[in-house]
Parts: sequence; C-alpha cells; structure tokens
Amino acid sequence: MRYIFTIFSTIVFHLGYSQQKNDSTEIIHVLKEDYKTMVTYDINKHKSNCTGDYLLIENGEIWNMEMEAADYQKKAKRVLSRNDFFDFKYFKIMDNTAYAVYGLKSEITENGKLTTRHWNESTIFRKEDGAWKIALIHSTPIVSK
Repeated sequence: MRYIFTIFSTIVFHLGYSQQKNDSTEIIHVLKEDYKTMVTYDINKHKSNCTGDYLLIENGEIWNMEMEAADYQKKAKRVLSRNDFFDFKYFKIMDNTAYAVYGLKSEITENGKLTTRHWNESTIFRKEDGAWKIALIHSTPIVSK
C-alpha cells in the first residue's frame, strides 16, 4: 500500500510541476507577444492578450484599455523597430492568478535613431477560459543620470 501511495504522490507532484512549467511558459509568451503590439499598433491583438478589466500604470497615470487604444491609434503612423529584453526577477503562480517582476530593456529605432530605455515592471496575469491574460502592468522607468 505504501508503494502505491509513493507512486501516486510522485505522479501528482510531477503533474503539478509540469502544469506550472507549462503555465509559466505560456505566461511569458503572452507577455512577449503583447509587447510586439506596441510596434504593430494591433490593438485587437493587445485586447485579446488582456482581461476585460485590464489596467496600465505608467508615468504616474492609470490607463484603462480605452485610453491605451486611443494612444495606439495616435501613434499608428510611426514607423519603428523595437527589441525587448526581459530579465525576470520573480515569478509566482497561484491557481488562476500569477505575477511577474522583471526588468525590461528596450532598444527602439525610429528614423535611424536608436534609443535605449529601461523599466522595472510587474505584471499580474489571470487565467480565463483556460488562457492566461494580462490583468495589470505597472511600469516604472529607470532614468539614467
């Protein structure tokens, strides 16, 4: 009987670990794909990556999806390239909620001029209908002196 319990416990542990590993991979994928929408200005893709109550906290302001959509539309004629480099510092998954804390370095080229920007960010994710979505991004710019 003890042998069966040990096997059962091992299977449950590995299934849980495997699911958490799959979830963390999916969460990181959603985040990275969402950042690409800032170059393509694909607000519909951005909306599909986010929850209905999504918020962005940046530069001392709290934006909802409508405010962000207006910003995407305003910037849609800009032509730029952007490479994002994520440095994940902390990651936690609890049932259908997860959060990540990370550094973000972005190399943005517009009109031949390269600008490098850095932020410390945290993102809250929620699993809805089996898919991970972004519920909140809090972004703090790191200003070089």
